[in-house]
Amino acid sequence: MMAAKCLPLPLLSLVIPKVFSHFIFCHSSLFLLCFPAYNDSLQASNVQCPPGHYFEQEAEEKKLSCQFNRSSLGPCAGLEENKFFGYDEGSPCVIVKMNRVIGLKPLGNPKINCTSRVEDVSLQYYPEYGKLDLMYFPYYGKKIHMQYVQPLVAVKIIPSNTTGSSEILLECKIYGSPNLKNEDDRDKFLGRVNFRVQIKE
Repeated sequence: MMAAKCLPLPLLSLVIPKVFSHFIFCHSSLFLLCFPAYNDSLQASNVQCPPGHYFEQEAEEKKLSCQFNRSSLGPCAGLEENKFFGYDEGSPCVIVKMNRVIGLKPLGNPKINCTSRVEDVSLQYYPEYGKLDLMYFPYYGKKIHMQYVQPLVAVKIIPSNTTGSSEILLECKIYGSPNLKNEDDRDKFLGRVNFRVQIKE
């Protein structure tokens, strides 16, 4: 139910050099390549929905979509002042999202939270607390909900000076919603995603 967009492997590996050349300019456009529907010009035509409430449209033949503002991703939004997503400073951003599930209405306050096996790593979340706002639910299917975008959560990985070039293994899970599982004996990737990050000199 959760995936790290554009890298469709169960266990993802990112090797990040501290010194960049042209690669950083390729990455600065990666957001729009992976998430073209999140372009500000396209989002402008979507609805500014009140946060914290489902956007239910059972009676409507054509479903409207709530705006997702890239600015909510803070320094991970890829906007002009942060166009390198932290990769130029050795504190990379990773975008995490849920897969689309027709009719899903999460209960509670769903959020994405990540843990690292390396203790001297700080994680920052955008939007705050890794929140998945209820206004982006339910989803009605791509044929009638054509401009829908699911919420994104950006995780900024900030290693300490003592981390060095150690490999950072991260696991991100969905929490805060009783009808969204993150544990299942039959599907070890349900409600979670694992990836490795290594920052090299």
